[in-house]
Amino acid sequence: MAQKKGDEYFKTIKAGLQDAINWADGQKVPVTLREVDLPEPPRPITPVRIAALRKKKVRVSQAVFAGIVNASIQTVHAWEQGRGRPSGPALRLLRLLDKHPNLARDLVNT
Repeated sequence: MAQKKGDEYFKTIKAGLQDAINWADGQKVPVTLREVDLPEPPRPITPVRIAALRKKKVRVSQAVFAGIVNASIQTVHAWEQGRGRPSGPALRLLRLLDKHPNLARDLVNT
């Protein structure tokens, strides 16, 4: 059984080395990311901060902002009034826009 496991390790290492050689030779090699250090989940964002982000950093109306973050105008309005809270991907996107407001322009032009 130990020999069989050793053979599997050897084959995996050999395949990896062959991919490295092919890549060094300029060949396209499929890559699969298996491990990565992910950032912590984003902290909640306050209604005042969301409004300031939209008005002062991104500098767009609620309607345009809703289009940028792929949400309804009612959702953006609720976030800014504190009647709703962004979560998951929306929260991550808001944090990215807060850090990189020009990203909004890229999102509009895609």
